[in-house]
Amino acid sequence: MLKRGLSHIEFVLSFIIFIAFILFAFIFFNPFHSGRTLKSTLDYSWLEVTQKTNDEIETYSVSIDPTMTNSIAIEIPDTNGYNATVEDIDGSVIDAYLKNGAVYFEKPQDGFVKIKYSKVFPNGLTRTGTILDDDNYYISSSKSEELYFEKLFLELNDTYFSNYSSLKKDFNLPNRVEFGFVVKFKDNFEIISLNEIPEGYEVLSKGDRVEIIRNSGKREYADIRVLVW
Repeated sequence: MLKRGLSHIEFVLSFIIFIAFILFAFIFFNPFHSGRTLKSTLDYSWLEVTQKTNDEIETYSVSIDPTMTNSIAIEIPDTNGYNATVEDIDGSVIDAYLKNGAVYFEKPQDGFVKIKYSKVFPNGLTRTGTILDDDNYYISSSKSEELYFEKLFLELNDTYFSNYSSLKKDFNLPNRVEFGFVVKFKDNFEIISLNEIPEGYEVLSKGDRVEIIRNSGKREYADIRVLVW
């Protein structure tokens, strides 16, 4: 009798422990849009969006012999596979064209330019000019950095609306959570990649102000916001 009584108590205790475990799991691992799931998905969505929209850019500050003709070209080694933009000392973009590794552009009066290389830059219109020898220009400095590109945001926006399910799969986001992003430039131009958010859904967002290369080649700050619901 004593042994049977103990077995019955152990069964009841085991059942209580099992129910407690189920309740604990339901509370802390609720699959239905829990705050914890949204927060982790927001962090991951932010990481994926920002990684998809920035790329490396190489910048060379170049001083050119003022006696050179105005229509020139400069070929900097180890830049094959990249397109280029050119800026004067004030940061204004100079029309440029890249062919066979040489960047063709009109030399500014003071002879100082910044040549920037990136795989994201579009190539300019066809130009011609005299390719300078190494002793006709001087590279005073160079740097490499990661920057955001308007072009990459626009491409991601196209994918968002044309193949949203594949994009979510590529980002490895949970099926039950949706995401979107918004980019707002200072001229009030916006890139809005948002599906309809159902009424009553909890929405979390994360934002930052970052420097972006516009399609014109100009650098400016813009606000990025990523949302999940």
